[in-house]
Amino acid sequence: MFAYLPLLFSYQTAAAMVRVDPKQVGPTVSRSLYGIFFEEINFAGDGGIHAELIRNRGFEEGKVGEAPPFWKATTGAIDLDPTAPFNIGKARSLRVRPGVNGATVENEGFWGVPVEKGRQYRLTVWAKSTRDRTLSVGVVDGKSKPITTFKSINLNDQWKRYEAIMTAKETQTKAKFYAMISGNTSPVWLGYASLMPTDGWGTDGLIRRDLGEKVKQMQPGFVRFPGGCYVEGTNLAQAFDWKASLGEPETRKGSPQRLWGYASTDGLGYHEYLQWCEDLGAEPLYVANCGMSHTEIAPMDKMAKYVDDALDAIEYANGPVTSRWGSERAKNGHPKPFNLKYIEIGNENGLSWSFGGRPPYAERYRLIYDAIKAKYPEIITIANDPVPHPMEIVDEHYYNNPSFFWQNANRYDTYDRKGPKIYVGEYAVTAECGKGNLQAALAEAAFMTGMERNSDVVTMSSYAPLFVNDNARQWNPDAIVYNNHQSYGTPSYWVQQLFATNRADKVVATKWNVPLKPAQPAGGIGLMTWETSAEFKDIKLTSDDKVLYDSNRQPGSWNNATGKWSVDKGVFRQTAMETDRRSYLKDVRVDGLSRYTLTLKARKLSGREGFLILINAQSEANRVQWNLGGWGNSEHGFESGGRISPGIKGQIETGRWYDVRLEVEGA
Repeated sequence: MFAYLPLLFSYQTAAAMVRVDPKQVGPTVSRSLYGIFFEEINFAGDGGIHAELIRNRGFEEGKVGEAPPFWKATTGAIDLDPTAPFNIGKARSLRVRPGVNGATVENEGFWGVPVEKGRQYRLTVWAKSTRDRTLSVGVVDGKSKPITTFKSINLNDQWKRYEAIMTAKETQTKAKFYAMISGNTSPVWLGYASLMPTDGWGTDGLIRRDLGEKVKQMQPGFVRFPGGCYVEGTNLAQAFDWKASLGEPETRKGSPQRLWGYASTDGLGYHEYLQWCEDLGAEPLYVANCGMSHTEIAPMDKMAKYVDDALDAIEYANGPVTSRWGSERAKNGHPKPFNLKYIEIGNENGLSWSFGGRPPYAERYRLIYDAIKAKYPEIITIANDPVPHPMEIVDEHYYNNPSFFWQNANRYDTYDRKGPKIYVGEYAVTAECGKGNLQAALAEAAFMTGMERNSDVVTMSSYAPLFVNDNARQWNPDAIVYNNHQSYGTPSYWVQQLFATNRADKVVATKWNVPLKPAQPAGGIGLMTWETSAEFKDIKLTSDDKVLYDSNRQPGSWNNATGKWSVDKGVFRQTAMETDRRSYLKDVRVDGLSRYTLTLKARKLSGREGFLILINAQSEANRVQWNLGGWGNSEHGFESGGRISPGIKGQIETGRWYDVRLEVEGA
């Protein structure tokens, strides 16, 4: 609760003073300022929050005629059979070929099947046989000793769904699902096998209990789902299809591989994401594919599907039960609307480095935006990048080192208050942070104070990624780390929880005075190109009229880290057309200097960008670069792993010499 304090409050130590004036009230802090972003990456869903213990449960993965991944026959033989699917959603089943003494089949789960003594688990199996047979199923330890109660199933020649509740007799983390078939050489087919705790988190119990609790404790204002790049897919065929993720789990087609290189069962589908949001008390934010993937773009005359998918997703979430998709929602057990409020049009599409770039995104954004606003004007839309069309919120992403986030704590102080609102949809310290440390968390906290102080501009934010299975770390760091039975929050997780559970109502005037020792430059200087050939000459480094380096006198004093560099008559030339081609000045550093000036001449020879000047270069991850003609030769700006200043529109002409002067003071 916000309350006016009767007196000016100040806190003082020998080193610093902070003065807060509650009578000078600033912006109202957005109720949705702190949310979460979920993406199926790092086995965040399957093998993560999805409580399923059997891996490849619907046999999406594997080649026909071979044993599927994560399944093994210890006696008899198994293969994938495309001739006996048990429903229209599944293309094949697992054929078990017993020997004269029957067959035994195991599934290793996600790095082991974990069971906890006294806990109950629900087994679901679809199976059939050419003749009456007995199938016995349960969980065993590494020596094939039963550690749960077992279920005996009498099979016949028709596909049938079988269900049983099993109780764990002991606690194991590396157990296996086990199926034993009585002796006879005629085959048996398994179409689907699922094992889940009966006490999972949430209304439908599909969320892993400890992970569900950790997210709940973050008290997120919203949930952005299902990605991320996962929305786009490597190609459009791999993109998330929300309609195919509805219905009974065993009927869902799933995918043998999505963008992050592993299969998805779609056990967490569109309906489950919406239910998760409702259970959390968080606003759902659905990210819709805009007809763009990582490698292909849908032609404009094929965009009707993507427009319809976005509109139908809104109808499924919010429509009356009498509507086409509202009736599907009711059929799936939720007649009451979910009240979807936000929809993001694409993910990271339109950015200069993304596939396709801004023009294709802009015209697809316009098409979907106009369709949504015509039918659902109350829905708040989010753009990936500024486009020449009405925008309500723009999504900005930042991954960088701690220095970037400290330096950008004031980033939004000067943003245009008349422009679209900002959603910082993905941000995290991703360099100089180990697997998540206090230095990273403090830098992110500093950045978050700037977002909160400018909550009239920044209306939403979410750290990324949220989850990582420690057995399959595809992105580092992440907020919540787990294996198949343990989990913990990194320092960044606790910062996110701290801010969300102590979100202010109002911003009040705050002044602080901290005597600090003036920061000084450190590191070295360098030259760089990006998919461009360029040359440099007359390079001079001075400090207080003292010449520290002059290329016309010391032409060979460079360390060529990457690229094809050469020197000809005092001209430094880089001809490789790859990204990130760098050369550093040897044995000359700027440590301890209060200021310095770097001058040179530069010329672009060919390629898609301009040239870059490196300063304060202390390591690969800790350097500042002045990018001239960057972002597809469209802007100039400063970067340190990511932008640290607003870009200025401009281009570098091919074949033209430019005089470059950079004055550096402090850090």
